[in-house]
Amino acid sequence: MPKAGFTYGKRIPGPDYAAITKAAQDEVMESLAYIALPEDRVARAADIVRQADAEIALHVDERDQAVAHLWFYEQRLGLHRTIGVTPNAYREILSKAMFGDAKKPTPDAESQAELVKLAKQARIPRVEDAAEKVLKMAEVVAKARARREKAVRFMQDAVLALSQPPYDWSPEKIAEHAGVSRSLIYKQRTAARKRRDG
Repeated sequence: MPKAGFTYGKRIPGPDYAAITKAAQDEVMESLAYIALPEDRVARAADIVRQADAEIALHVDERDQAVAHLWFYEQRLGLHRTIGVTPNAYREILSKAMFGDAKKPTPDAESQAELVKLAKQARIPRVEDAAEKVLKMAEVVAKARARREKAVRFMQDAVLALSQPPYDWSPEKIAEHAGVSRSLIYKQRTAARKRRDG
């Protein structure tokens, strides 16, 4: 995305996402590793996943609005590193902000003024204190995603254990116990089997 002739704003260094991910996953490990019964473990893991999904839903839009502001109005480079996502995910954030469609390519602007004009036409909101907000929201989202990822692994293993002897629970019974859909239980069980057998 960098272009010759543009004057870019100062890069915003992101936090240590590897350390954030490890700390969040260790927290989940601490919470779930000592639960002996798979029926208790699957219910607790499902709760952690629901909580993480709620946090992500609550904060990801605010993070994305701040990122869009920083690119379109301040022309900051390296924002994918700032928020801890891949360059493709970053481009999708910008496309979604501009068109409401993450897969549509963003247009090339020949000048900073044209980039700002495009943002105004797309009604991309300006965000006050965007640099501070983007860091705060990106960290919250990263922690929630890391907790979710670890809890899903525990949930998969517990689902597999419950579906085998001596439990022999049906997917319907597991789903009801965990408060999730039956189709999710089938997916979790399949993923756990692949990991075990593969």
